[in-house]
Order: sequence, then C-alpha cells, then structure tokens
Amino acid sequence: MAAANEPERKERPADLPLADPLGPILEAIRSSQGLPPAEAAARIRAVLPPAVAEVAESNQRLRDLILQREALAVTAISMLRAAAEALRDPGRTAPERAEEAARLRQVADDLARSLEPGEEPGEGDPRPIAPRGTRSRVLVVDDDADVREALELTLDPDYEVVTAVDGRAAIDAARSGKPDLVLMDLFMPRMDGLQALEQLRRDPVTADIPVIFVSARGDDAVKAKTLDLGAADFLQKPFSERELRARLERTLRLSRAQNSLRELAQTDPLTGLANLRAFRARLEEEAKRARRYRTPLTCVMADMDHLKAVNDGLGHAAGDRAIAAVAAGIRAELRETDFGARYGGDEFVVLLPHTAADEGRFFAERACARLRATVLEVGGRRIPLGASFGVASLPGDSSAPAEAVVRAADAALYRAKRAGRGCVAVATLDEADGGAPATS
Repeated sequence: MAAANEPERKERPADLPLADPLGPILEAIRSSQGLPPAEAAARIRAVLPPAVAEVAESNQRLRDLILQREALAVTAISMLRAAAEALRDPGRTAPERAEEAARLRQVADDLARSLEPGEEPGEGDPRPIAPRGTRSRVLVVDDDADVREALELTLDPDYEVVTAVDGRAAIDAARSGKPDLVLMDLFMPRMDGLQALEQLRRDPVTADIPVIFVSARGDDAVKAKTLDLGAADFLQKPFSERELRARLERTLRLSRAQNSLRELAQTDPLTGLANLRAFRARLEEEAKRARRYRTPLTCVMADMDHLKAVNDGLGHAAGDRAIAAVAAGIRAELRETDFGARYGGDEFVVLLPHTAADEGRFFAERACARLRATVLEVGGRRIPLGASFGVASLPGDSSAPAEAVVRAADAALYRAKRAGRGCVAVATLDEADGGAPATS
C-alpha cells in the first residue's frame, strides 16, 4: 500500500508503447553520423549513464516480480493442499474452517494483485516491492522558514518536497523518508550542514543519498571541504530557478546511474538477495555500529537441505528454482533493518542488528517452519523445501572481530546438520571452534 504522502501515479494511455531504454543511445548514434569522432563520442557518453540506470532498474524490477509471484504461487499451492486435508478432517470445527477459508481468500487476493499491472503487492508478500512515485523526493534543510517555503514552492510541481529545520532533523528525516536528494543549508543551529553530512555518510541507510549544499557564505576553502566530505555539489546564493533545477537533475541522473550499477554489482541475480561482497561490507558496518552503541548483533547462517537430490533428480534448473524459493522464504521473515545475503551455493546469511541470540533463534525457527510448510512444484514433481540454521550473537561489549560471529554461526549450522537437518542450533562466540551449542 502506498504511503499517505506518496504522489499519485500517472496512468499511461493503453495505446502508448513502453519506452525503449536503449532508445536514447540509438538516437545518439544515429544523430552522430557524419560528426567528428570526438563530438560523436561525447554525445554517446552523455546518454550512457541514464540509459544504463534505466536498464538496470527495469531488470531488477523484473527479477523482483518473478520471485514475488513464484513465492506467492508456492504459498498458495501449500495452503490449497492444507485446505484439502482440512476438508477431509471431520474433527475440524466451523470456526477453524472459516479461518482456513479466510487465509485462502487472502492468498488468492495477493496472488491476483501480483498478476495485475500497476497493482501493489499485498501486505503478506514475501518481498514487497516499494511503491515508486512519479517524482523524485527532495529533502530541503534550512533553519529559515521563508527559505524552506520558497524552495518548496519552486520545486513542488516537479518534485516531492519534504523539509527539515536543521541538521539533526535532517538526519532523522533522511533515515525515515529515504529521499533521493538532500538540499541543505550550510550554517544552522543545533547541528550545521557539515556535521549532518558526516553523520549521513557514516550510516549505511543514508550513506549514498546525494547532498547539495546551498549557502550564501561559501569561500573556496568551505566548498572544497564540503566536497571532501562527500557532498555532490555546492550551490552559491543567490541562484536562479533554472540553475537550481539543472544542478538537481544532473545530480539525480548521476545518482541513479551509480545506484543501479552498485546494485548490479552487489546483488545475487538468482535470489535477489545481496551477494557475498555486499555482505562483507555490511558486516563491518553493523559490527562497528553495534560496538559504538553497545547493542547486540546476531548472525544467522542457513543451508538448504537435500539440494543434491533435487539437482540429480530434476536438473540444476529445478535446483535453482528451489534455491530461489528458499531465499524468498527467508526474506519473508526479515525486518526492514535486517540484511540477508546469499553466502554461496545454497547457503544464506542474515544479519539481525539490535538482536540478541534468543531473538535470533526465534527468527531462525520461524524461517525453518515456513520452509518446512512450503512445497515447490517442478515438472509435476513436488519438491519439499527445508534448511538448517545456525545462530550466534556478538554482544555489544564484545571486542571480538566481526568475522567471529559468522564463524560461530557457521559452526552452529553444521551442528544443526549433524543433528538431523531441518533444525536450529545456537552457539556462543567461544563455542565457534568446537563447543556444543543448544539445538532446537
């Protein structure tokens, strides 16, 4: 469901064809014929970043939609089988039958919505696709109410504008609202723009949001410092509306291209989860944050059970579908602040910030139960899904390296495998090299 402040979608006429993302590149090539080589190359380079960004974004949306629909179909099939068994059970009471019917209707509604163009997925979908507005969201930060109002009036027709009164409020707004760009004054009370920028860059949630500074008091040294700290641009007051819009659009185009390329480099194409490179970077960030705020960080390792039998009996294509379905089941249990990745092969890893070992065990048990209840249909064959889980936690006061919690979770995972598969084992850091964790 779209948020209350989400701009209304603009409907595309039924007879209007979808734009070809490679169209601008082809047009640039055609229009460059007969021009000097240097000018032709410059024209083509100018259209490459937005075209690449659009292609990458379209591919990611398609992958998300395929995974979402397949996971919904898997859930629907499992629930239909459960309903068939329930109808044959004479011991079921009328309220139990009514509850089963309501659950089936909800899954049917979710599945129907996923098949309709332009509809948002239901609340229970394994991987909700974030609603996309027709306008970029710009966070305007200035302690002067008149300046905020003037910028909002200037940008509002073409951008979704949110405002903040100082650097501290800007950090909160950026974390919660995830703007596409921040337009920020340099000198403000409580927290100035430079301090706010440093904090935004330290937080993985806001680290990649481009920031353009706006100030009337900016000599070359100040401008250089803002760029050194990671600002995208510096806009000197007074400026024209045309210059403001040109700077914003240029920054947004570059940001979209960079984000799309970064996402391609950090995403596992089969499952849609993060890849190992992205996980290692996130692990260090989360471990530093856990130590700074003295909060626990839990790692959960998961390994699919009996994948070799699927590959041997039905082929690797069926094995890939099973891996993707397991990933969807794990993803369905993730909170917004959690981070899931494909560790390699049929292994997955999850980071749970601000989460102790007991809570991590509950997460793993829920994911384990969800997978046990899921059956994948491939070529008329039913493939039961399942995985074993290992859990370990890094206490907030621990001085152990970040990798220690991964090694401990991995050790717990293999003990879960030896305990019979399809279960959860928990280890402490000092048990990583051969202790006896609890198994459930």
